[in-house]
Amino acid sequence: MIILKRHIFFWIGWIAITLISSLFYFVFAWIEQWTLSLEIIGVGIRHGTPSNVNLWVYGTSSNDQEISGQFSDYFWVEDLEWYVTGHYTTIQCDGVYGSAGNRLTWVYLKAGSTSPILILWATWNVLISSGIYDYVSILNPITYIYKPTEASGNWVINKYWDKPRFKIFIPGGTPAGHYSGTIIFSLYMN
Repeated sequence: MIILKRHIFFWIGWIAITLISSLFYFVFAWIEQWTLSLEIIGVGIRHGTPSNVNLWVYGTSSNDQEISGQFSDYFWVEDLEWYVTGHYTTIQCDGVYGSAGNRLTWVYLKAGSTSPILILWATWNVLISSGIYDYVSILNPITYIYKPTEASGNWVINKYWDKPRFKIFIPGGTPAGHYSGTIIFSLYMN
């Protein structure tokens, strides 16, 4: 009798385990999984700059030298807010520094155009500061691309850019070495 009870409990346990396993298999076997990903870009104002600029190699000289050129890519501003809110950008370079700690502060910038080039949408509400129509020192921040706060700017979205020109003045007798600096392009809301 004890053996018969063992067999009955064994078969009841076996059937229970089989049923539970089957239930888990059918429930979980029919579930498919996948990854859902998306990006939501904030509605706002963004800005960007071109890639780094390499000005090549120049020899030392007892005479003053001037390097000039134009960026190969654009400084841009994208306004997706649709509001009357104005904004402005500033641009600055506090100098080009040499390996010996010396600094060249004669870095100048000039807008590539008197008005930014429209990339997308409306055309009338973003401007380039008239103070940068000719070469101007960017040792301190200067206003570059801006949008005034005006009712005409409401419900307008746009993206603009400009490819500025630059000039660096190297005084005679400047020590040889590798020189580099950073141009800071900042965005402010009005």
